Amino acid sequence: MISMMKLLTVLSKSKLTALVILLLSIFALPMQAQDREPIKVMFLGTTHLDNPGRDAINMEVPDVLTDQKQKELKDIRDVLAEFNPNKVALEVQRKYQSAFDSLYQKFRAGQIDTFSTGDFVSKRSEQYQIGFKLANRLNHNHVYAVDHYIPMNMGKMMRFAKKHQPEFLEYFKEYKSSRHIMIKDSLLQNGTLLELYQYMNTEQSVKKYHEPYVRSLSLSNDTSFVGADVTADYYRRNLRIFANLMKIAEPGDRIFMMFGAGHSPFIRPLLKDSPRIEFVDPMDYLE
Repeated sequence: MISMMKLLTVLSKSKLTALVILLLSIFALPMQAQDREPIKVMFLGTTHLDNPGRDAINMEVPDVLTDQKQKELKDIRDVLAEFNPNKVALEVQRKYQSAFDSLYQKFRAGQIDTFSTGDFVSKRSEQYQIGFKLANRLNHNHVYAVDHYIPMNMGKMMRFAKKHQPEFLEYFKEYKSSRHIMIKDSLLQNGTLLELYQYMNTEQSVKKYHEPYVRSLSLSNDTSFVGADVTADYYRRNLRIFANLMKIAEPGDRIFMMFGAGHSPFIRPLLKDSPRIEFVDPMDYLE
C-alpha cells in the first residue's frame, strides 16, 4: 500500500509535468504564429534611370533630374509608400552592403553630393531616386543590397548563332524593334514614368521579358548547349539574388524589392512559390 507521502509526491510530480507542458504550449503558440506570419514582398521591375548601358537592350531614358521627371518620380514614390514597407532591397551587390548603407546615412544627413557604390554611380539611378528617397520618407535606418552579379556571356551566344543559327540573330533584331520595346520607348519619351512602370509590371510584359531567354535555349548542336549554358548563368544569378533576399527577410516583414525588369520573370515566380512569402503585385498600387 502506497503511503500518503508517496501518493502526494506522485500527484505533485504529475501536476508539475502538466504545468510544464501547459506553459510550453502557451509560449510556443506565439512563436508558431510568428513563424507562420507571412513575409510580404513587392517586386518592382524598373528601367535603369541613369542609362548605364549594360543590358542587351538599352533604352534611352530622359534626364530624370528635370522638374517634370522629379514630379513623376514623386508620384511613383507616393503610390509605393502606400504599401508601407519596413525594408527596401535594391539592385546593388551584397558585397557592397557596408558602403551602400554608409552612403544612405550620408544621404539622410544631407551630406551626399555624388552617388557612387558598386556598379551605380549616378544620382539619376533608380536606387537613389526611388530606393533611397522611399526609404528615407518611411524613416528607415537602413537599405539593403541584395544583388549577386554573374556576367551573362551574350557575345558567346551571338557568335554561336552567327555560325550555326543565323535565324536567331534575325529573331533578336526583330525583338529589339517589337511592339513591346516600341511601347516602352514611346512611354519613356512621351509618357510619364508612372505610365512606364504600369506597363512594365503587367503579367503580359513580364512574359515578354522572358521570351528571349527561352528562345536562346535553341542555340545548341550535338556537342554544345551554348544557349542553355549562358542562360543558366542568368538563372543562377537570380537564384542567388533570391537567397540574398531571404537572408534579410523576417516573419512579418513588408519588403519593397526593385530590380531591372529583365529579372522579373525569374524573381517573381520564386516569390510566388515560396512557402514563406506572400507576393505583392505592384500593379495593385501602381494602378
